[in-house]
Amino acid sequence: MDSGSTPRLNSLEIRLRIVDRFYPSSKTCCVCGNIKTDLKLKDRVYVCDCGNQMDRDLNAAINLERCDQYKTA
Repeated sequence: MDSGSTPRLNSLEIRLRIVDRFYPSSKTCCVCGNIKTDLKLKDRVYVCDCGNQMDRDLNAAINLERCDQYKTA
């Protein structure tokens, strides 16, 4: 990300969260917290044993929003 985008994010009141690169946001169920170790990149729908089925990116976004260990830029 270039440094010119930060003022735009601030003007929209958006905070950029920097999470550890190994945080399993895609592999963690946003409903029950179960971590799927066998999730592949080609798997576009996240399916958990608890019954949760949703788009993999949406699941990851929810987990990133709830993550409590991050830095802000």
